[in-house]
Amino acid sequence: MNFGSNAIKYNRPGGKVSFSVSVPEPGRVRVGVADDGIGIPADKQAKLFQPFQRAGQETGPIEGTGIGLVITKRLVQLMEGSIGFRSVAGEGSEFWVDMPAIEAASDGVVSEPVPAEPAPRRADRTQRLVLYVEDNPANVAFMRDMMSTFEDVDLVTLPTAELGVEFARARHPEFVIMDINLPGMSGLDALRALRAAPETKSIPVVALTAAASEREQRRGRHAGFHRYLTKPLNVAEFIEVMESLLGASA
Repeated sequence: MNFGSNAIKYNRPGGKVSFSVSVPEPGRVRVGVADDGIGIPADKQAKLFQPFQRAGQETGPIEGTGIGLVITKRLVQLMEGSIGFRSVAGEGSEFWVDMPAIEAASDGVVSEPVPAEPAPRRADRTQRLVLYVEDNPANVAFMRDMMSTFEDVDLVTLPTAELGVEFARARHPEFVIMDINLPGMSGLDALRALRAAPETKSIPVVALTAAASEREQRRGRHAGFHRYLTKPLNVAEFIEVMESLLGASA
């Protein structure tokens, strides 16, 4: 997910991203992600897997913390794998992980997978509409998994604050989970827009952001967020906030 997100984020308009699976040697499987984006300058590559190093993008317009690749490498190493990459500035990059492969025993019988039956929805409960405004695909996927643990929740995700404000005014969600650093309008500006409109001024808005300094948290609380949650997410705290907002449906 990290490789795919980076390949899209550091790409160019009309660019491509490709995923591949191969067997570089017996007993190993390689999963790779390649792009034809901006690439990484040669003089920045040596520090790529060090914390808070963003290959020259530290002051650029693309949001990031510089810890995604560090976490990815540590996870791969814990699973007895290795990580590698090649990149040319202006031409693109390819990142891959090599993992141990286990040959599955086969008795010659292939069974058809049985699709899982979706859990039936209770007829006496209505869907609770929740809006999540986030532009990072990995964070969106994580949130979908998290919210699937709550009953009768209809999660709608949108990548920009402008779309989020428009949706909230039209559909009046139960509450909004809002990133702060978004393309275009920021989450803070979106909160102000929601508070200014009579139809959305009472909708709780929960901040979920990497803007985690004490100054940024004070600014968020002063702006009027219902709660100000920071990344990496404290799951127990998040569940507590969701249960308080969803009430008896949690």
